Amino acid sequence: MVTYGINQMAITPEDQRQMRQWQAVLDSSGEGIWGLDREGRCTFVNRLAAKLMGFDSEELLGEDLHELVHRHRAGGKHPSAEECPIYSVFQQNLPLSNLSDTIFRKDGSSFLVEMSAHPVSIEGEVLGVVVTFRDATHMLQQQDDLRKVNAQAEQRTAELNAVIESLPHGIYIATPDGAVRTNRWARTMNGDRFPAELKTLQGALAGEASTETVRVPGHWIRSVATPVLQGGKITGGVAINTDVTQARLQDEALRKSEKLAAVGQLASSIAHEINNPLESITNLLYLVQKSDSIEEMKEYAQIAQEELARVTEITLQTLRFHRQQSKPTRVDLADLLRTMMTLYTGRLLVRRLTLEVKLADSPPVLCLEGEIRQVFNNLVRNALDAMSEGGRLLVRLHRQTNWLTGQSGVRLTVADTGEGISPEIMQHLFEPFQTTKEMMGTGLGLWVSKGIVEKHNGHIRTKSRRGKGHGTVFTVWLPLDGSPNLAAEEDSARCADQQ
Repeated sequence: MVTYGINQMAITPEDQRQMRQWQAVLDSSGEGIWGLDREGRCTFVNRLAAKLMGFDSEELLGEDLHELVHRHRAGGKHPSAEECPIYSVFQQNLPLSNLSDTIFRKDGSSFLVEMSAHPVSIEGEVLGVVVTFRDATHMLQQQDDLRKVNAQAEQRTAELNAVIESLPHGIYIATPDGAVRTNRWARTMNGDRFPAELKTLQGALAGEASTETVRVPGHWIRSVATPVLQGGKITGGVAINTDVTQARLQDEALRKSEKLAAVGQLASSIAHEINNPLESITNLLYLVQKSDSIEEMKEYAQIAQEELARVTEITLQTLRFHRQQSKPTRVDLADLLRTMMTLYTGRLLVRRLTLEVKLADSPPVLCLEGEIRQVFNNLVRNALDAMSEGGRLLVRLHRQTNWLTGQSGVRLTVADTGEGISPEIMQHLFEPFQTTKEMMGTGLGLWVSKGIVEKHNGHIRTKSRRGKGHGTVFTVWLPLDGSPNLAAEEDSARCADQQ
């Protein structure tokens, strides 16, 4: 039982019972509680307060608690009771709340507390103070740890912001409410707006990752975007835009270079094809001049006429071969291949090559005819170049469904029995400047061909085996309806024609 410093003879049994009840109430509190009179002496204390300070209750009652447990060194000095914040409660009759302070235990150790003090007044006169406190060591440590974590987070955020600002790419970070944050490079490329020609950032906010390259005023931009997920929920989208203008210009220059090289090689084949009938015509005209027989002259003239017809056919096929179309059309690839193979008739005979052509009937394919001719011509020409000492050339076309997507399409196979391709070159076969022809090739043909095929939403594959009689097989698969872009162009052209 707590002693209050009152004359024990004046306390009745009923008073003692009330005092024990009040003490039980105080002891049930989850905070340390003590009372002080105007001289700063302890008038009551609960069990938790005594335990936290390491004293028995009897050791605290009647003692000056400021000197006993509340004094602390500030700059090496012991502050007086008048300097204690609790003392101001007596002076100003105002409560003190959430004060962080230090309390000393009986053994001299200390701990941090969060303390409150409230005046006890009767008719405006302050008779004492009730102090409540709780051990705040863990809480203050958590607050300190939290401050450190926040400081680290702010530092890392600042570092991340600096990295984002320094990247040589346009960074766009969007939130579902439409707000978009950009870095310096993005603002340099397009100001504060995301290019309207690109749909990647919009797709990222809808949960779709995508890559797109478009032409905007003055340059080309490649955009890669992905949604930002937190806990499985889309909280935004990020797009990284790169100016690829220079790369596009270089690619275009390389493609033009390859096209010119292909034209030159084809012109050589055509000249050879035309030269043969022209030589025949020259010889026939000489025989006509030397002949005395009208019948012989007619026969020679008939043969000469047939040779001229052959020259005319080659010329027409050549014009058709190089007819470039800016709009996609439906093309019979079997007919295209028949036309193309006639241009290589002389070369096949000179090199003693056996030709096997198997062209199955198939529906027309939506494509850019001039570009697809370039691909087919490149594959056939490469096959012929691989067989300098004779061999067999197989050209096959048939309908085939892509088992991965279910799309209907056609498959072209070009196979030769040449010397094959080395594993070293096979690893980089479709990269620019990779060639098996040393000084005779540009190393751009297959790279350009792959780009054309993929633009048509198709694919090109190859297998090769070194050694005599083995050779290389190229396959090209093209969908009947082309790529979505080609289909859209076809629809636009059809609508324009109808209008």
